Amino acid sequence: MNSSATTPLSKYHMLLLNRIPRPVLSFACQGMVSGISFIASFLLLHYADKSEYTTFVLFLNGYALLASLQNALWLQPLITLSGNMQAAAKRDAIKFGIWLSLAIALLGGVLFAGYRQFSQGSTWLSLSTLLFASSFLFLLVRDSNRSAWLMLGKLPGLFVHDMGYLLLFGVLVAVAWYAQWLSMNLVIVALAFPGLMSLFARPRPDPERKEGSIQQLDRQFAVQIWSCARWALPGVLVTWLFSNGYWFYLDSVQGKAQVATLAATRLFFTPVGLMVQGWAGYYRPVFSRLEYMGEHQAKLALVRRQSLICAALVLLFVVGLLLLVLVPSVLPAYLPPAVYIPLVLAWGGYFLVQWLRNILSTALLADAKGYKRVFQSGLVGAIVFYLIYVPVGLVSHLLVLCPLILCFSEITILVLLWRQVFGGRKHV
Repeated sequence: MNSSATTPLSKYHMLLLNRIPRPVLSFACQGMVSGISFIASFLLLHYADKSEYTTFVLFLNGYALLASLQNALWLQPLITLSGNMQAAAKRDAIKFGIWLSLAIALLGGVLFAGYRQFSQGSTWLSLSTLLFASSFLFLLVRDSNRSAWLMLGKLPGLFVHDMGYLLLFGVLVAVAWYAQWLSMNLVIVALAFPGLMSLFARPRPDPERKEGSIQQLDRQFAVQIWSCARWALPGVLVTWLFSNGYWFYLDSVQGKAQVATLAATRLFFTPVGLMVQGWAGYYRPVFSRLEYMGEHQAKLALVRRQSLICAALVLLFVVGLLLLVLVPSVLPAYLPPAVYIPLVLAWGGYFLVQWLRNILSTALLADAKGYKRVFQSGLVGAIVFYLIYVPVGLVSHLLVLCPLILCFSEITILVLLWRQVFGGRKHV
């Protein structure tokens, strides 16, 4: 689909979308995509047993690992360099992203089959393996193209793309629910396969814009990408291990019931997670442009201002979640107030610190030198977390300890990054 070819009606709609502030559009786009994951999780929480729900949680965390690999190897370094790229180079980079998605999805299918073989004794090649591998592919292609829309600053086009994705998901889920076919596999199909449209709806750079010295994807460009990716890759692996890997450990030492309970309370924070992602999707190119123009003080002012705004949003959201105890019918039976309130407070602290840490990381990643610093800080945080949680998880089944230890480790990362950003360095 050529994004520049529009009907008069679509031009009218684009004109309306262009009047909406860019940060609002970015949040709305991420809200639709993350909202789909929230709806899928909510459906399985109520219509599937704990075993299926836990498998779905592990699927989402497996996808998060693959998305992190794609982000580290290509998408994040590409955004860092995008301010210095010409239109032809950007167009070739968008095409290359599709092939990289295929390679990473194949890797995900092999890893998933190996995990099933190790944990359940399943055969390597099964319907579930094929379903998960193809789902990984469509989700990764979707993410690659969404990153391209953001890199090019074409948020109205991204909004239309994400709206189509949401509508297709809604139709598939509604049909499955009406036909009483709702299951984990069908929810995964509804979640992933609408991403197929991303193959036919790729954004196109504006050909008249000639700024930047990078004209093509040559050896020199690969060297610049690798200068970022060599630190981004271990960085995102550490981040995934820190933010998502503990679910597999919790499943092995405490069982699926504990995973389901902890995941259910974290599910309530899905809107905060989508706000963090929506924020990052919009502000990564902004920080990259400020870095390219040498606006160091503007970057620091943006960090301070966004930290205050984002902290206030999380605190208001936590207050809203605590008020849900006044409407007991909203909460599952296995989440009484004595379990729900401590977990909400702990997860609230975790997401508050995580968003602040994300702001500092984004500021640092606008410069290729920042990748190493972000990796080192994340590695320290992950080591702190597992040194504490591995023995604690073996001896205590008190679920609130997991998000509390996560929060403490996030604070460790936050302090290290804050010193990098505001420690008197000439460049962030």
